[in-house]
Amino acid sequence: MLFDEPLKKHTTFRIGGPCGVWVEPRSERDLREILKLAKAKNKKAYLIGKGSNLLARDSGLNGIVIHLGARLFKRVFFFGHKVTAGAGVRLSNLINFTCRNGLWGIEGLAGIPGTLGGAIFMNAGYNGNISDCLESVRVMDKKSGKIFVLKKRQLKFSYRHSSLDGYIILTATISFKKGNKEKLLEKKNELLRIKKAEQPLDSPNAGCIFKNPGGTGAPAAARYIDMLGFRGKQIGGARVSKKHANFIVNSKNAKASDVLRLIGMIRKRVKSKFGVEMATEIVML
Repeated sequence: MLFDEPLKKHTTFRIGGPCGVWVEPRSERDLREILKLAKAKNKKAYLIGKGSNLLARDSGLNGIVIHLGARLFKRVFFFGHKVTAGAGVRLSNLINFTCRNGLWGIEGLAGIPGTLGGAIFMNAGYNGNISDCLESVRVMDKKSGKIFVLKKRQLKFSYRHSSLDGYIILTATISFKKGNKEKLLEKKNELLRIKKAEQPLDSPNAGCIFKNPGGTGAPAAARYIDMLGFRGKQIGGARVSKKHANFIVNSKNAKASDVLRLIGMIRKRVKSKFGVEMATEIVML
């Protein structure tokens, strides 16, 4: 348990002030006790995986941040064409495991930073969503601390959204199709090559800033930003990526306020010029 822990140490944006308490439970019992403590102290409990897709405020937050980094939450079990994995498993590691075992289904998510739990919660995707092959999730209710299994049919998924707000994902079971190991690894590596060429993966960022207006298949958010000439636009230490206009990078000690000013400027101009509302994909803490 750490007090006044800087969130910039735990987010891919490398931005964020201190949180009241940073805690990494070693068991599900620990997790339940932490939730009880948060309720007793009237503190909000936040969950952070690898810290992608997040923008933490400069002032930090006066709450309890939970990170499922213990070994228990990173276990992976194979059952034929199905895999049950902990919410704390890195998505990149799981993709490597499944591709090497000839399991087809999530290789298209290669290059997306984060944990399995975070990917499911946000319904991460690239030419398909992780919910497409999800079978079930084992969760803990944030209010009661009770643990139960939710089948996919009991959940609602949409573009970068799930109905899992009231729960903490503990494990997930994913159903795969059998594939050729060499071809899967080749596809994964090719996607990584394309993303490295087109996205600023070598600079601190939080992933795509805006959702594509209209969702999957609609004109990309980056297109609107590009048409307004925002590539390279910088405020403080935050800069719109020159590689991909829907990324904002932390070029030099950026503050959350710098990022928010850029976001506000882009939204205002896109609305004025094209009449399009730009919703953010990143989550503000």
